[in-house]
Amino acid sequence: MEDINNYAYYRLFGYITAVSSHLGNGILIFFTLQNTTVKDPELETLYSILWAYLTIWNVVFQIIYSCLGILCDLPTSLEAKETTLAKNLKSYREWMFTSIILPLCFMVFIIFWIFYIYDRELIFPASIDKVLRKESNHLLHTAILPIVLWEFVFLPKTEPISHKWNLAGAYGCYMTYLYVLLSTFARRGIWPYPILKICYGSIYFPMIIIVTAIMLYFIYYGQWYINALLRGTNVTSKEKVC
Repeated sequence: MEDINNYAYYRLFGYITAVSSHLGNGILIFFTLQNTTVKDPELETLYSILWAYLTIWNVVFQIIYSCLGILCDLPTSLEAKETTLAKNLKSYREWMFTSIILPLCFMVFIIFWIFYIYDRELIFPASIDKVLRKESNHLLHTAILPIVLWEFVFLPKTEPISHKWNLAGAYGCYMTYLYVLLSTFARRGIWPYPILKICYGSIYFPMIIIVTAIMLYFIYYGQWYINALLRGTNVTSKEKVC
């Protein structure tokens, strides 16, 4: 139990690192965009549909989750008495991590870097380099993975008997993003990613949606297989997370 208690300090370190790095990077990008978009119509368009980028969704979710994690673990680190609210927050934290945070992070990381390496113009045009330096790009698309892996290792979790609520969260988030994506195109006639513009109207467009939905499924269930190997167990009953 003592080792599990010590995990709270590791998690707090991860949460504080995530919040500070994401907020710092976000502020830098915001002010850079403010100073550049006036001179560049293409970047002005990018700035106007930031909410349609899956990368932005991922960063916002990681910040929200990290703040939730701080609320959960700060009382533990201070050896304060655990309240009913704290227990409920910890249960919600585990649900949020396994159903949204981890799957979303892996999807962003995998999809972005596959297309970026193959042809960056399909997903991250070179024009964006005017406002997004290499360091900022890696904070948005690379650093997100170690942040999640750190939490995966130091947040003890057990596989639920039923996955329906977790899958509801994962696919609820996915469907909400699709709605934002399609409604943005319906209102503005703009896709955030060039590959969507290229594929729209062809068989490849629905294929992208189907493939990403399947990818989400395998990422979600894959985490439990890795978790069982890491913990040396496949227990499905709930245990207390200290």
